[in-house]
Amino acid sequence: MINKNKIGLFFGSFNPVHVGHLALANFIAENTDLFEIWFIVSPQNPFKEENDLADTSLRMKMLEASVRKYSKFKICDIELNLPTPSYTYLTLKELQKRYPNFNFTIIMGSDNVQQLHRWNKAEQIVQDYDLMIYPRPGFKIENKNLNLKLEIIEAPVFNIDSTTIRQGIKLGKNYEFMVPKEAYDYIVKNGLYK
Repeated sequence: MINKNKIGLFFGSFNPVHVGHLALANFIAENTDLFEIWFIVSPQNPFKEENDLADTSLRMKMLEASVRKYSKFKICDIELNLPTPSYTYLTLKELQKRYPNFNFTIIMGSDNVQQLHRWNKAEQIVQDYDLMIYPRPGFKIENKNLNLKLEIIEAPVFNIDSTTIRQGIKLGKNYEFMVPKEAYDYIVKNGLYK
């Protein structure tokens, strides 16, 4: 049963958003008790290099254009007004302050679970929030000495990543079926990732 106060948080650079992101989020939205999934666009991930990172406003526009017709998806720009790099713990604190009646669940891939022990204030995050984990090729779901409250979603596995898309576009490849049409139009129009 859907819980109107239960919001799934899907963090990422979305550089660019691709069909794997949206198909996965769609599967989760339709097969769990989450009311909505909020895409949290990160200006800069503390574990990633900044090179090849498209302007945050363009990544937001690509994402907004790609999800606007689906009522269960929302775009959240909260990290745009927080210090960079973006630490999930600070974002969660700010979200809870702004939306005290919502219960937030963090959606993450099994690849990120393996890195969770390295996150800023990881113990506090896993104590205060539920985690919804989806499979990623080659990454088992492991508990690295954190007391995790996990819900494992047997979602389809999408072996698509933004890095491959960016590299392909730089080489002149046409990846219009790997990226939502609305986002691909932004990429072409703005000459992104060339």
